[in-house]
This record gives sequence, C-alpha cells and structure tokens, in this order.
Amino acid sequence: MPHVVIESTGELQDVYQAFAPVVQRAEGEILKVQECYLAKSGREALLDAVVIEQGAARSFFIQLKRHETTITVRLLPATDPEKTPAVKKVMALVAGLIRKVYPASRYGQDQSPGISGCPGVDVSASRCEFQSEER
Repeated sequence: MPHVVIESTGELQDVYQAFAPVVQRAEGEILKVQECYLAKSGREALLDAVVIEQGAARSFFIQLKRHETTITVRLLPATDPEKTPAVKKVMALVAGLIRKVYPASRYGQDQSPGISGCPGVDVSASRCEFQSEER
C-alpha cells in the first residue's frame, strides 16, 4: 500500500489547524482534499479526498498516523481506491502540507516507490506548492 513517512514532525493538531481545503486542476484531472478530521487522541487524522481523472471520480480517505517523531501518510484501508497517478499525487500533496507545517521535517527512507515515482510529484523536495480554493 502506498505511504509516505515524514520524520522530525510535531503533533497532528498543528496539521489540523493549518489545514485548508485544496483543489488542484491540471491536464484533465482534478485533485481535492476537502476536510480534515482529527481523532480525540490527537494521534490519527483522516482527510476526505476526491480525484477525478478520465471522467471517473474516486472518493477516499487519507489516514495520518502520528508516531513518536514521525507522521505516516497512507490510504485508509476501508476506502482503499485504485492506486492511480492522481491518487498518489493527492497523497504527495498531503505530505507537502505536513512539510509546510514542519519545515525542518524530512521524508523518511521508507517511501513507497509508487508515490515518489508518480509523474509530476517530487516528494524529495523541501516544499510542495499548490493552490487552495475556497468553496
């Protein structure tokens, strides 16, 4: 299952507070991250995502799990979509958001080849730029 590990992070509460809905349109696809839900424990969060590519919409959740000094970004198994390039790009966008919240963080060595290898996404970069749109 594709995942991204981000090292040297803080609490998910900071990510939750920094969250703003994201819509990215490019080359016949639409990527959306619409909501962020933080567990009462503060150790897990879910992000409501939708991708539209080739006219087909896929809705799913991205799970964030806080460990001692890392946050893992992965697809929630209960909503496990097909791992298309657009799904991997949304995961990379979420990883980029976490890196913006924690600029001193870094991508861990345990990355899924599908994420780092997805076209147009460089998860090794120190920052991820995207445009947010208010709805």
